[in-house]
Amino acid sequence: MPPRKKARTAKPKAPNNSTAVPNAGVSQTQDTSSPASTSAMQNQPRRAVRGRRGGLKDLPNMPLDILMEIVVLLHPRDLLNLARTSKEWRAFLMNRRQEPLWKTARMQQEPTLPDLPPFMSEPAYANLMFFKDCYGCGKPNAYKVYWIFGIRLCKHTCSDLLRLSFSTLHSEIHSMVVPEVGQTEYTYLAYAIVRDAHCSRNVQVAFLISEVELFRQQWQALTTKEEKLRFLKECNEVVMKRSEVAKELCDWDLARKQDRQHELQNVRDERFSAIKKRLSDEGWAEELVFMGSKELARLRDLAVKRPVKLTDRGWNNLRDEVITLMQEYRTKRLECERRDLVKRRIEYLLEAYQEYFISRGEEPRLRHDGIELAPADLAHLPEFSKLLQADNNIEVSKTSFVPLLAQENWSDYVAQWKDSIRKRLQALILSTLTRAGVQVDSKAPDVLQLAVAQFRCRDALPGCPKETMRWQDVLTHPCCHRPQRVVWPPTDRLHFDQEVHTVCRGDIFNLSHIFVDMVVQEVVACGQDPSKVAFEEMQACPVRLVCCQTKCPYPFPPLDWLSAAQHKQFHRCSPWPQVWPWKAVSVDQVAQSEGTIDAGVNDAREPASPHKHGV
Repeated sequence: MPPRKKARTAKPKAPNNSTAVPNAGVSQTQDTSSPASTSAMQNQPRRAVRGRRGGLKDLPNMPLDILMEIVVLLHPRDLLNLARTSKEWRAFLMNRRQEPLWKTARMQQEPTLPDLPPFMSEPAYANLMFFKDCYGCGKPNAYKVYWIFGIRLCKHTCSDLLRLSFSTLHSEIHSMVVPEVGQTEYTYLAYAIVRDAHCSRNVQVAFLISEVELFRQQWQALTTKEEKLRFLKECNEVVMKRSEVAKELCDWDLARKQDRQHELQNVRDERFSAIKKRLSDEGWAEELVFMGSKELARLRDLAVKRPVKLTDRGWNNLRDEVITLMQEYRTKRLECERRDLVKRRIEYLLEAYQEYFISRGEEPRLRHDGIELAPADLAHLPEFSKLLQADNNIEVSKTSFVPLLAQENWSDYVAQWKDSIRKRLQALILSTLTRAGVQVDSKAPDVLQLAVAQFRCRDALPGCPKETMRWQDVLTHPCCHRPQRVVWPPTDRLHFDQEVHTVCRGDIFNLSHIFVDMVVQEVVACGQDPSKVAFEEMQACPVRLVCCQTKCPYPFPPLDWLSAAQHKQFHRCSPWPQVWPWKAVSVDQVAQSEGTIDAGVNDAREPASPHKHGV
């Protein structure tokens, strides 16, 4: 829509006395020759009007037959607007003799519109159907229509023109009518006065106050019973007729709104198609194919905000936002293509792995020193990972993995794999000791050789050994090869671990089943430093430990440091003591009589506490 023109002062113009409309019966002449009138015209501001002014100034001077041919081609909305332009046009178009003209225009421009209601005129009918002004205050955009009354009202400001109290009004009319004519089928209020039964979301009955007052006046003007009965019957016929007309008008208005919605939807679809065509011409065709329904809906919400056709100017205004969104989807498309390529290469590795061992008559698993290497384990080795994560332009097929699966390479693969698992276990031990407050010397030997490097399985599923393990036992632990659902964090390798886990069905060595069995307190109770003492030294340690926890459910004899760590699992203390009450006993004391040891243990135990123990 072009911008509005600014108001400016009108220039003086020559007088024009020919403003009469043929057969209008009205003519006016203005005298603009005097200086006073000329000065008034110069000072009067000119209203801003779109388009060229004065283009239809000679229309009233045309012959009547030509004028009629022009007028019948107008829409009823245009006829009503033309009647509101001047008194001459109003007098001409509002004359009852011009009713065929309105009817012809209505039937030509709106053939589906219902026939004229018997209680309305053609201009009133056009005003109701094609204008949105409130009948009470004159404000625009009054979309609430009471079809049975033939009016439009504002939702809030003009509600005082209606009466919603059905029960009270019914009592008033009933007390006025029944004493005079008796109880008949026409004395019921719903059949005597026009009402609207759907004036809001809640089903209510609304009456127009002016019609209620008119009913009272007409009723009071009647004298005989026969006239009043005839009047009630006529009111009933009017109510039935207007109800039928209201239903037809409501259905027509609903159909017109639906047609308008379809029309606007078609415009939006054309605009979106034009935007996609422009994107395809600029090189975004692959992204449009990649985008799903949600992505296309997001693009549509961004680019199709108004139901207007796409122009070059409109495209230039929204192009930057659309291109920014398409860049995001291009990144996702390339990532998905990369993941699909890596997944396809992993499938090639799995097929080559199985075919290689089947061709040799062996099981599709290779056992080397009790260690199993699955295809998922091979995929993380540098030789295989480099080939799996090669660039997209490098061709990788099933035959590319055959040279890597030679028998002479397996010992190197196992050594690399063991080294990677050892590093992961070392990091697990260091992080656990740091949380426990144990500082490991950087110059100390391999932390996996320390006595505190003890591991245990979290799951303890059937067939799983429950005792503590050294890191060599973890390599062959069956729970580490069990398939499971893993939530992989985003990585820079395009979710390589997740793709390996998906293709190989979880058959990948996973340390999530393993946790560090804390034996720090037992090592300290034996008088050793947990950050330095090795496992072999602790095995040779002669010190034994006795549990001094109150009400110990299993009074074991003196235990070595590993048995003492397992002994803690039998206790269910609440709260769990931060420092477990161990008493160190030497080997010489163990050799003494059992009664002496029991007496020393009972003396060393704490007083009874209120909490209970259980297995």
